[in-house]
Amino acid sequence: MEPEGGECPATDGGASVTKDVQSLAKIFKTESDAKYNIVDIQTPLNAFMSGQYKRSCAYHTIRNHLPVILTKVIDSLTRDKNEVVAQFGENAREELKIIIGLISRLKYELQTNKPFQHFTGDEVDRDMWNNFINHLSDEGRTFYRACWMHTECYMYRKLYSFVENSIFLKEFDYFAKVKEHSLTRCQDEILALSKYTRRTENSIEMFSELLKLDLWSNRNDLSEDDEARMFNMKVLEDVMVTDDYILVKNVDEIWNCLLNKKTDRQQVDFVLDNAGYELFTDLILAEYIIENGMADKVRFHVKAHPWFGNAITARDFHWTLQFLRNHSDYIISLIGQKFLQFLKEGKFELAPTSHFWTAPQAFHSMRTIESELYKTLQESKLIIFKGDLNYRKLLSDVCWEPTQHIITCLGGFIPSNLCILRTVKSEVICGLPPGVYEDLLKKDPQWMITGNYGIIQFVDGSREFGY
Repeated sequence: MEPEGGECPATDGGASVTKDVQSLAKIFKTESDAKYNIVDIQTPLNAFMSGQYKRSCAYHTIRNHLPVILTKVIDSLTRDKNEVVAQFGENAREELKIIIGLISRLKYELQTNKPFQHFTGDEVDRDMWNNFINHLSDEGRTFYRACWMHTECYMYRKLYSFVENSIFLKEFDYFAKVKEHSLTRCQDEILALSKYTRRTENSIEMFSELLKLDLWSNRNDLSEDDEARMFNMKVLEDVMVTDDYILVKNVDEIWNCLLNKKTDRQQVDFVLDNAGYELFTDLILAEYIIENGMADKVRFHVKAHPWFGNAITARDFHWTLQFLRNHSDYIISLIGQKFLQFLKEGKFELAPTSHFWTAPQAFHSMRTIESELYKTLQESKLIIFKGDLNYRKLLSDVCWEPTQHIITCLGGFIPSNLCILRTVKSEVICGLPPGVYEDLLKKDPQWMITGNYGIIQFVDGSREFGY
């Protein structure tokens, strides 16, 4: 596994930028850093990740990545306006202009470290968001000074509010093409995985392989198409070659949890992350769990609206199943039909939409903010959390000591047994064996943002809370 650039660029600019422009940019950055009280240090231990620390993934994401995301949305709306108008009607044309203007203003507010603005439209979760903003300190509610997780969640929530409060474009998903492409680009991998898993024996060795395939599919959003496909196929050819890059491997504990027949909980929950090939690997793992009698039902939790570019909504979930069913390849089509039948029979279930998954709070707040969701998760035999953002929310986006026990970092959030599948794309981690963090840092100072390393962590909820 060769290192590839992650979501947090270590430097700004490119080879085509002239030295004069680079010098001016450096002066501007120095002045703006001073203006926004940005300090040239790494995130201190036990502090929230934040853009105020210049040597952090948070700073580089806010400065370099998030403005690009907004620019790409503006570009896509401008480029595809005739297509959008054809779908939603001529009246949508003027609304597109208004939305583009609102996104441009949001980008300006982000780049100039303005305070978070209250939500004033018909947002379903308006009161929750406004109460959250009201309880932030004055410093803790600006883009750079806020907790990084809060900043990113606010930006994506504000972005959707512009569409949500329109008249003609309420159903428009500005990330839809990106998510669909993330599946259609991976036809070879989908077919290879489909063929490989049609005869899967009930063994810990096979389960371990599927768990690792599902883990590494989370890395797809970091690479260009060709790079992602080459990586997927390399893992499919021999998933064991990745073992040295998995820093925590609690496979045995997860296997034993799923084999437990003594509990009356016979349901597994997936808190999903990305659409595309990653969702397909989620479904394959869920199929294995059902077919081998490890659970009666697998319930999938998706996002309430477009979120973090490639995150799955209910629309994406259903679109994926229909795409598989209608595929020209016979094997893939049969799998799509099988998944749809599972959905019909209740073996697969799409959980009711919860706005908590698109809230800014860490998961330890769920019991208070969304008690019904917490009670629902307590019904689960195992909750599988996918991806980097879910991991950051589990750990409150805090820069923990890497060897800190995960129970401490969860802040009391253990509704049931937890399984965490995450490729490391940010500087939030816990539960590492002593010395691992330091050794990796010597090998590659950027190792935490490359996505080249992964974790398969298990939390025994029954032991902690005596279920």
